[in-house]
Amino acid sequence: ITDSGVETLVEGLSDPNCKLKQLRLHGCGLSPQACKHLTKALKESPKLQELDLSMNGIGNEGVQHLANGLRAPGCHLETLSVSRCGITHIGAGFLAKVLCSISQLFKLDLSMNCLRDQGVKEICGGMKNPYSHLKVLNLSQCSLTDDCCAELSVGLSSKENVVIDLDLSSNDLQDKGVKKLCMGMRAPHCKVEKLSLRSCGLSSKSVECLITALKSNPQHLAELHLMGNNLQDSSIRVLSDLTKNQKYTLTTIE
Repeated sequence: ITDSGVETLVEGLSDPNCKLKQLRLHGCGLSPQACKHLTKALKESPKLQELDLSMNGIGNEGVQHLANGLRAPGCHLETLSVSRCGITHIGAGFLAKVLCSISQLFKLDLSMNCLRDQGVKEICGGMKNPYSHLKVLNLSQCSLTDDCCAELSVGLSSKENVVIDLDLSSNDLQDKGVKKLCMGMRAPHCKVEKLSLRSCGLSSKSVECLITALKSNPQHLAELHLMGNNLQDSSIRVLSDLTKNQKYTLTTIE
């Protein structure tokens, strides 16, 4: 479709009679210029709720344009997918400002971007803001380490946080990262219902931390994804036993 095609498309999206709710432009060879055009649609489109720009080279500049639209009072977008778009911690900073605004954004996919720990720290700042509606956050394969987990822990445990679905898969968190994360998971304000930690370099020590967190806060976590880690069968059996106990909401372990 290219950037020029998006410019034409935006004219229709900005029409008050346009009823389009989902716009998927996955892998269309778009540049930051396309995002500049889309800003108008975000500000003026009355029905647009979902935008997928994954696998386009929009980078931080493109995200900056999108953020300008997302913060507008007329924007009703709820879901934004910018997976594999060449975004760094700078772009994450722009999106954090969106979370601190009156935005209705509740699902954000930032997977396969090199955000690094600094990028996640930016997002966490937005999560703790009382204006944030963010419930679903995908940070899989974002070049993260255990260094970001303390900030994530603080974000998850804050009373303003509303995140219920967190994907941290394919990041080098290691056991020490999960230990930090579980500090937040234990807090009564943590509302996470689905946690994905696939291929994070974990051992059974992480499972022990997760079990402790579940015992402190048993009424939220329902799904736990741990595939691709070096876990012992005995530790998984202890987790599985919790699914049989009515005290816990945990139902799925993969």
